[in-house]
Amino acid sequence: MAEGRTSLQYYLLTTAKISRCGEGRGWDGGKPLEPPYLLLFSLPAAVCEGNFTCTNNEVCVRPNECRCRHGYFGANCETKCPRLFWGPDCKELCNCYPNGQCEDVTGQCTCNANRWGPRCENVCPCKHGKCDQKTGKCSCEPNWWGPQCASACYCSLNSQCDQKTGLCLCQPGWWGRTCNNQCACSNSPCEQFTGRCQCRSRTFGPRCDRYCQCHMGKCNQVDGTCTCEPGYRGKFCREACPAGFYGQGCRRRCGQCKELQPCTIVDGRCLACEAGWNGTKCDQICSSGFYGEGCEQICPPCKDGHTCNHINGKCSHCNPGWIGDRCETKCRNGTYGENCAFVCSSCFNGECHFETGRCLCQAGFHGTFCNLTCPTGHYGANCAELCNCHKDSCNPFTGLCHMEANQRMGVIGAGVLLIFLLCLLSLLSCCCICRKKDQARDIRQDLARKKSSRRLCGQFSQISLKLPRIPLRRQKLPKVVVAHHDLENTLNCSFIEPPSVVDQPSPSWSSRGSFSSFDTTDEGPVYCVPHEGQ
Repeated sequence: MAEGRTSLQYYLLTTAKISRCGEGRGWDGGKPLEPPYLLLFSLPAAVCEGNFTCTNNEVCVRPNECRCRHGYFGANCETKCPRLFWGPDCKELCNCYPNGQCEDVTGQCTCNANRWGPRCENVCPCKHGKCDQKTGKCSCEPNWWGPQCASACYCSLNSQCDQKTGLCLCQPGWWGRTCNNQCACSNSPCEQFTGRCQCRSRTFGPRCDRYCQCHMGKCNQVDGTCTCEPGYRGKFCREACPAGFYGQGCRRRCGQCKELQPCTIVDGRCLACEAGWNGTKCDQICSSGFYGEGCEQICPPCKDGHTCNHINGKCSHCNPGWIGDRCETKCRNGTYGENCAFVCSSCFNGECHFETGRCLCQAGFHGTFCNLTCPTGHYGANCAELCNCHKDSCNPFTGLCHMEANQRMGVIGAGVLLIFLLCLLSLLSCCCICRKKDQARDIRQDLARKKSSRRLCGQFSQISLKLPRIPLRRQKLPKVVVAHHDLENTLNCSFIEPPSVVDQPSPSWSSRGSFSSFDTTDEGPVYCVPHEGQ
């Protein structure tokens, strides 16, 4: 016998068989296999081939080879494992024995009636009942109760004993401590300990023998008054909620449903919401920063972080002194404060502040209504500046010092002198203008005389003596007017060349350049040099 094994284990291990499938026979002679071959039970199932399959208590381990199922052993796999063993070829020892039996495949214990625990090692404490094999909790037999089913119940046949409390649980139609009293409630149940009727639906009265008339509601079991379901009202709950109301007793108002559509009378749901509202009942305003239909529009930036109106997007609140859709306009027309709702008081020499309404005085005035001149020694806005003059006497508006009598005379004299100088300058300007006008008139008269028809002949220098010399600004070349009306005297029209230095009759002829232009008569510009000898 092998060391460390029982006689039964040795017998099982040495007599375990594995059959080999073959054509025309099912076994290979029944030869015992060595212990290493006993591990073949862990291989995946295979399909046996040939004209037959494995028997009921066999399993195919590979083609043409069968072995015994778990829980069976022997040459023909017909012998079931003894209670002490389980598993493949019954080689695993059962640890539940002798208080239970192992399952053939998993080895899980199934305890005997009076045992519980993982290995069935605990004795059940139940006197008149069975215990749970995992927890040991007792399940009492009829008419017994308590943790160990040791207490007897005293209930009638019309009841069932509560195994935890021992109280009698009456069957319908019976009441009392032992359930031996019959209810008188017209087929409705009664309260177990008092016998008071518990009327079924749509019945009421002391014996539940009267029928309710509530259409959409429940009636009181005592007096039959109706309690309407949400969405209905009236004595018998036949009237649905009017438009705009819903809920229990029609006491709740609908939310802001779109286009004043009615909400559902039961729970107040709306198909769609008006602009600025959301939620299934349209009773929630848009979240901060959003407005409009579906609350999908983003608010514009309002002044000082205020939010916009949830319906139209306008700024719903402005700081004092500001109005407008975006709070961008100051109060005006003598108003101030929140929403420009307050009228300014009379500010005689100033204006009121658009936010607070306080008078802001002009320079030189002070007081609540700006009606007081700055006191001596002060000037400027709110009379906050100090005068820097002799005897602290200055102008309350500008701060300029008041002058003494001699200072005033000096100023007056300086003013008179200034006026005299301005008059003298104006007189000189008039004289210059008149002189220039006279010169221009003389020139026009000379030109008119020169326009008479005559012949110009002789040397160039003689022509220059006869022609008038008119200086133009600072140019040194004279500007002459040549008019020719004598058709018999021909002239060679060209640029007039200036005379030589010897022939110059006047210092004004000092340039060697050509004349730039001549004044014209009504015959057009003429540039002429008369031929000599004519």
